[in-house]
Amino acid sequence: MGAMPATTVTLTLSEAAAMLDPPMTERQLRAIVAALHWQPSGQRRDGRPGRPAARYDAADLMRLHDALTPWLGAA
Repeated sequence: MGAMPATTVTLTLSEAAAMLDPPMTERQLRAIVAALHWQPSGQRRDGRPGRPAARYDAADLMRLHDALTPWLGAA
């Protein structure tokens, strides 16, 4: 029996904002992701009209606070 392919869990920024600790708004998260130049890993189409929701790697989003730490130090 061969190895099963790895599955990457993805989240929209709205979903991630609700899960982060400490929490932040989707708007704050969107600004941070843009500043870090993170690119979405895919898009979700859920049958609704309009632009599909961008999805980001959940593991990266859950480590977001660690990614920001270098910029939070005292000057």
